Amino acid sequence: KGEGFLIEAIRKYYAEKGMDFAADDIFITNGGSEALIFAVMALCDPGDEIMVFEPFYANYTTFAREFGAKINAVQTNVTDGYHLPDAAAIEAQITPRTKAVLLTNPGNPTGVVYTQEEMDMISAIVRKYDLALIADEVYREFVYDGAYRSFGTMPELADNLIIIDSVSKRYSACGARIGCIISKNKELAKQIIKCCQ
Repeated sequence: KGEGFLIEAIRKYYAEKGMDFAADDIFITNGGSEALIFAVMALCDPGDEIMVFEPFYANYTTFAREFGAKINAVQTNVTDGYHLPDAAAIEAQITPRTKAVLLTNPGNPTGVVYTQEEMDMISAIVRKYDLALIADEVYREFVYDGAYRSFGTMPELADNLIIIDSVSKRYSACGARIGCIISKNKELAKQIIKCCQ
């Protein structure tokens, strides 16, 4: 799981931002990339799908393919500021093999910051279809207009949410390789522990 002092520091960081995670919800990883890999490993069998919104961080494809999963990319448009399409368009791309929605907020490479309405829409969709929501929030400190809201502040997502975080962007410490995966879902936590071992 990682060093206790580091887990406690991360727990306090999130508490200061209004998110109540227990030490047992936090797993230290070798950077944000490993956290993403563990999420894919814990959720997907070969042939399963992870929905992302295009354009997206190119390594998501690599992480999925490494374990036989597929990326199901939903197109966004520059004319809409890369904001999400409506719920009907998203739901139309969900298949029986879809296991998760992977959302980077703020977006990489677009920089889009999703609105509360978009977050509520994604929350409703993942709960309706019993999907995991992998929230890659490594850029959360880079919001300059208004306050950032994490998916971790939405209690209705407790069973669905996996937060990916890293010190790399926040502290310009890419070489430190310190990341974490956070989830309150106890069944998922069992799978994550297997990955960590």
